[in-house]
Amino acid sequence: AFENEPKIPQRFLIASLPVGLNSGGFPSHDVADLYVQQLRLHGYNMARIDFVEAVLMEGRKADFDYNPEQLDRFYYLVSALKNNGIYLILNGLSSDNGGYGNISERWIGKMQLHQSIYFDIEKQAHWKKLITTMYGNTNSYTGMSLLKDPVMAGLILVNEGNLVFVNRQGVLPAFKPTFAKWLKAKYGSNQALKVAWGKELNAGENLDTGLIEFPAIDAWTSKRMADVQQFYFETEKKTTDWMTQYARQQGYQGLVTNYNLWHAPAAQATRGQLQWVDMHNYFGHPEYTGGQEMTVRQDSMLADSAGYYRELASAKHIGKPFTVTEHGQIFWNPYRRENGLVLPAYAAFQNWSGICQHSGAIALSYVGVAGRKTNIEPFAVAYDPIARASETLAALLYLRGDVTPAKHTLGVKFGPVDAFEKSAHLGNTPSDISKLSLVTGVGLDWQGQALNKSKQVAYDGQVDFNQKGFALINNGVKQNDTSKDSLGVKLDGLLKKYTGNLAYKINKVGVIADERWSARLQNLRDAHWLNDTNLTSAESGIYQSDTNELTLDSAQKRMVVITPKTEAVVFDKLESIQLKQLKVLEADSASLVAVSAMDDQTLQNSKRMLVVLATDARNSGMRFADSAETKLTSMGSNPVMIKTTKIKLSLQNSNAKNLKVFSTNLRGQRQDAIPVALTSPIQKNDSIEFTLDTSTLSHGPTTYFEISL
Repeated sequence: AFENEPKIPQRFLIASLPVGLNSGGFPSHDVADLYVQQLRLHGYNMARIDFVEAVLMEGRKADFDYNPEQLDRFYYLVSALKNNGIYLILNGLSSDNGGYGNISERWIGKMQLHQSIYFDIEKQAHWKKLITTMYGNTNSYTGMSLLKDPVMAGLILVNEGNLVFVNRQGVLPAFKPTFAKWLKAKYGSNQALKVAWGKELNAGENLDTGLIEFPAIDAWTSKRMADVQQFYFETEKKTTDWMTQYARQQGYQGLVTNYNLWHAPAAQATRGQLQWVDMHNYFGHPEYTGGQEMTVRQDSMLADSAGYYRELASAKHIGKPFTVTEHGQIFWNPYRRENGLVLPAYAAFQNWSGICQHSGAIALSYVGVAGRKTNIEPFAVAYDPIARASETLAALLYLRGDVTPAKHTLGVKFGPVDAFEKSAHLGNTPSDISKLSLVTGVGLDWQGQALNKSKQVAYDGQVDFNQKGFALINNGVKQNDTSKDSLGVKLDGLLKKYTGNLAYKINKVGVIADERWSARLQNLRDAHWLNDTNLTSAESGIYQSDTNELTLDSAQKRMVVITPKTEAVVFDKLESIQLKQLKVLEADSASLVAVSAMDDQTLQNSKRMLVVLATDARNSGMRFADSAETKLTSMGSNPVMIKTTKIKLSLQNSNAKNLKVFSTNLRGQRQDAIPVALTSPIQKNDSIEFTLDTSTLSHGPTTYFEISL
């Protein structure tokens, strides 16, 4: 919310700015003005700048000896954003090398700042100096420091600094005595630890010598794992506390957050202690194998019921701002058009505070600067016509608010047992819980704190993280459990009785997970949260929102959005698809197609509409090591090529007799006239039919078309 309107929630469409070592650093003043102008035109009202310290320290020999030209450009960019009403989210620490000088390859982490900042006094002092030198000095263009400037709405203290993540390749030896000290405080003696851990305590491990091993990253539940996760939880909380205190002492009054990665319940518990929750997640994150070689999965995100989105939705906490400052279905995944509907539509449905597709939201042209490549690469939004189309839809579905928020919200109560004992480092939110986010509003409630703090709590039903049950909340008071058992729930009870912690691993797979989801769904129906026309089916893998606006069919790899101002579908199977005003009559390739009113009218009455049509895009000359095209050997070069398609559409509209259709180029400039016919019977005169064939356009394939009088 804004300071002068604290009761009116605000949404932010966040632009990840194209700033980095391979783009010449921060733009010149003239170019910065052009960038900011484009941000405004695209609808962005917030920006995120990553790796500020890496750009300022490139080529510098002494610690904190920032490049004066880059610092000046950074300050000017901040002022330009501020003057145009665009807020900022910045990282306290992005690069593992921080402000250390004399580092030749700054993108290669050499100083272990992310790991060492938890226990190394010198590294902690380094972080503090980063904050004061990057953001604490007066910006001559604004007359105040960033820390005191309201344009800086959010500070991510350490980007992607979760302990389990930074130690995923092995825990630093320096952590062992710290962990042993923590265990000593908890148990009192080595003998007491032996009693608690039993056979898990290995010969040679001893609290007094500090030789206590950490479990492997892929280890399952155990006494050792539970203690390590609780140790991480308390250490992360302590670290966030001193960092926040320091930022406040320097005059910063905005929101702070931390630990914006990892989906295990223990990580969710840590975020439950924060003022603001931020998350990152991707579908098809590249796996790097050396040189240009990398692999990207080539399957559909919808096929697993949008698990990538569900992981994000499962991280939201009731009563806290929730942003996703990095998301994406990564190039060259051929289904990445799916992200154009899934992420913005469900973000609006869940009423998230901000979303940001990473990275490089806008580009001024395909002519690069400072030798930067301008073809498509993973995490290069601006040069990918498919990712750019997704951002256009985000401005409409999410920021404009075309998608209605959920009618109801479930609080998911969880506590230390769920976080530390019943799951491990590679654990996740049970699928029967995360799938609820496709149907109704969902948010975590750590230890029931949100319900206990206020009778005005923003949820009207409650479920437990690892237990059956559903309870209505009336005026902040929990009512009687209204749930019914299913076969899966009954089997759950037997497993927990006879197999202990193994049950929590078993119940996340196969028939039991499906039965648990079926039981959750029946609970919603019994509570009348879903109307009689709602299409959600556990057996068929169909999920329809409680507003009936969003429908995801995982088996068909299809998602449909039907709202008063926008109708859209992303599909894989080539068949006729009826929405409400819009109908896909024929198509020769899998696509995303959306029609949005652009004149503040409903789609039925609009006189000016935008059509978004997305398929796939590739660089010229891309080469792969396998027929499935998962392993890349050459990224190729310009020109970027859009996969052509031919699609026949019907649109019902009260102005049908006078509507015309035009293609536009990627700048939005009108180009070719498209033939339009009134739909039979002619006397009805309320529908038009037209065919979009992107292979025949005079200006080449595009992702945008215009319908207007």
